[in-house]
Amino acid sequence: MKRLIIGIAEGIAALVLTIGAFTFFKACGEHDGKFMACHWAQNAVVLAGIVLAALALIRIVVPNDNIKTGISIGIFALSAAVIFIPGTTINLCMMDDMACHTTFKPAVIVVSAVLAVIALADVIAGFVKAKKAQ
Repeated sequence: MKRLIIGIAEGIAALVLTIGAFTFFKACGEHDGKFMACHWAQNAVVLAGIVLAALALIRIVVPNDNIKTGISIGIFALSAAVIFIPGTTINLCMMDDMACHTTFKPAVIVVSAVLAVIALADVIAGFVKAKKAQ
């Protein structure tokens, strides 16, 4: 039951990352008919969020605990990588007062870090359960 709750928390965090990245903490929009670099960072975060949400859903429905642990390792790795998308992997706008710097980047870092911590807790719980089963 505890691992089910953790899996649901992973799914919720992945959905917040995905939906939030193109709604309530989105990057800068179109300027003079062109998209800024931060738009592509936003697209990358949304794509990663979709993959994370799919992994979380698969992790919830899979009955095998060892497979759940493996999926959570993948969720941890991808969510940790997403932290570095805005501003490191893909540049953001040049001005520090733009939405991509003030809202998008901090929100992506926080939500991805929370997801990584949840996934890491799930991995540890999976290893502990496997150790007890031996």
